[in-house]
Amino acid sequence: MLLHGLGDTAATWDRFASSLGRPAHALDLRGHGGSPRCAEYTVDAMVADVLAATSELGPFDLVGHSMGGQVASVLACRAPGVVRRLVLEDVPVPPRSGPALPDDAPPSPPDEPFDFDWAVVPAMRRAVRATNPSWWRGISRLAVPTLWLSGGPASHLSPARVASAVAAMPDATMRTIPVGHLIHEAAPAEFARVVVAFLSADGEPGTP
Repeated sequence: MLLHGLGDTAATWDRFASSLGRPAHALDLRGHGGSPRCAEYTVDAMVADVLAATSELGPFDLVGHSMGGQVASVLACRAPGVVRRLVLEDVPVPPRSGPALPDDAPPSPPDEPFDFDWAVVPAMRRAVRATNPSWWRGISRLAVPTLWLSGGPASHLSPARVASAVAAMPDATMRTIPVGHLIHEAAPAEFARVVVAFLSADGEPGTP
């Protein structure tokens, strides 16, 4: 199961899905692509949507990018028996305490047409930056094997914050592919190699 980032659609995974060699499902999260525009955009609502859409699949591997990774991590904490292995690609790590992460450069709507509800942007940017001690409690108990991928210094997300989340988890490892936030698009071959190895029965998570 593949979950895209903010302002993206399921189509972002087409190339990666073709390299998996196994069935793959990618969803347009609410407010994106072909999914409904809604009055509520929250991580909890997106988790509920994904669980409803996957209720008949049985256990699955879960890959999430950015906002989709936040959704994936919360889903895995709430329904750990559903997720076999978890891959989190350049995902924002919320503060455990204190103020929310700053949003110094909120974007403006682009002039050209776009394939998502603009209301999802400010709502989810706030959601993934909010102080969230319950998220930290959840991942600290999450036994699902987890691979975190960081885009390194070229990403706007701090690798150090990713490392702190990895250290809090029972069975997590971190791999850096230093190409920025959109790893699966900027380095598709390396992304596929690392993720497919991790998801395979004999695969190793990789090294930091």
